[in-house]
Amino acid sequence: MGMGLEFCVLGPLRAWRDGHETDLGRPQQRAVLAALLLAPGQLVPLGQLIDGLWGEDDAQWPKNPVGQLSTHTHRLRRAMAAPGDPGGEVLVAESGGYRLNVDRRAVDLFHYDAAVLESAALRHDDPVRARALLREALGRWRGPALDGVPGVLAERTRHRLAAGRHAVTKTLLDIELTLGRHAELLPELGALAAENPHDEEVQRLYVLALHRGGRTDEALAAFDALRERLDRELGLEPSPAMIELHTRIRDGDPALTAAPAPAPPRRPARPGQLPPDIPDWVGRGAELREAEGLLRQPDTSPVLALSGPRGSGTSAFAVHLAHAVQDAYPDGQLYVSPYVSARGPRDGAAAEPRAVLAAFLRALGERPPDTADTGELSRRYRAALAGRRVLVLLDGVARPEPLLPATPGCAAVLTGAAPDALPTGAAHIRIGPLEPDDAHELLARVAGADRVREEPGPVAELAALCGHLPLHLRAAATRLAARPHWSVAGLVARTGRDQ
Repeated sequence: MGMGLEFCVLGPLRAWRDGHETDLGRPQQRAVLAALLLAPGQLVPLGQLIDGLWGEDDAQWPKNPVGQLSTHTHRLRRAMAAPGDPGGEVLVAESGGYRLNVDRRAVDLFHYDAAVLESAALRHDDPVRARALLREALGRWRGPALDGVPGVLAERTRHRLAAGRHAVTKTLLDIELTLGRHAELLPELGALAAENPHDEEVQRLYVLALHRGGRTDEALAAFDALRERLDRELGLEPSPAMIELHTRIRDGDPALTAAPAPAPPRRPARPGQLPPDIPDWVGRGAELREAEGLLRQPDTSPVLALSGPRGSGTSAFAVHLAHAVQDAYPDGQLYVSPYVSARGPRDGAAAEPRAVLAAFLRALGERPPDTADTGELSRRYRAALAGRRVLVLLDGVARPEPLLPATPGCAAVLTGAAPDALPTGAAHIRIGPLEPDDAHELLARVAGADRVREEPGPVAELAALCGHLPLHLRAAATRLAARPHWSVAGLVARTGRDQ
């Protein structure tokens, strides 16, 4: 497992310290850890933890939920601590919640997600590589996600990840059929079709594999059985895609049994890796104008560093800015999300540059050698950017130098970069708390304008308790939105007790 902490959530919840498995204690203690592992390096509010363990109905909560959380986190610190270390930097209590300071790469779920995303990007240009990535991703599962972990959050996560795993399995089987492996897949597809009698995508793959395997009569019979079953049990007709496949099989369409088409010629990839924009963005007009002006300078290679206090939303600002200027970078956008070391975000830990460079090269349509070191990958990366206009967003990378483009026309936006790691000439913008009016507008957009208008005094007090910081404002507003029977004044009282 390597040095430091490693976690498995794709199966029973397990943890290792320096290669030795750790006893995580009682079920509710494990449920707290599960909630924190789903957002490594991020502040998880107390209300979210409480709801995740005991549900949103406070009548079902124990007498002192905050005290119970404190007990669970204290025991988790001891369980995860290194010899001679109390573990205080791994799991920290902060204003209004807890933060688990572990690297996302220490959690198997995020390796799984990364492989699935990369496979989706390569599916049409390189189906063989896409297949290998999905096999690797599915190979990480060791049973139902968070198996045996109690609580509302764990149960919801189990259902969500199980549905995702089923979808990934179908995607892999579809790619396998594209590559002509129908004969080898028939036993697996037959079993899967029997287990999922109403899943039309599974049934479609099974019918297609039967036909391609020379068992056309069985394929048509399987379709007839599906149509009868859907009508009898659900009162539905097969989907248009299923009916079209049946028609093509019945009519003997030769394209259904043709040899797999050769891979199309490789073309320069245009990566689009930005996360979704912030839908309820407010404020920051002056900072955005300054940043856009820097990034819209033609024939330069600007580097813009963003900084601010915790909760100020530098990452959200960077993403919103990148969407605002992406028209100036028509050859694509590259993005790396925050990576936090096991000792926490304050020690200047960075994403492992070799892995990021390899991922960037693949996104740009290159195939990086497995044996290349960081220097060689960085040279290949900068060569791949030559002549392109690409925006690179490095979020939470303390030492960004190997990842910075050096090509005129490309640009980089940085958050979390160490001051001594910034290149000469880098611009800097500091992101502070929101103006009071903007803070109130954010609360109104998330929690509802009527509630903010009806309780102006408590709204101002809530905004002040949140330090006018977007992260805390959004967390508070989300709690209000989920509980229409709560008043703003009531949340102010609860927040004051929790702090």
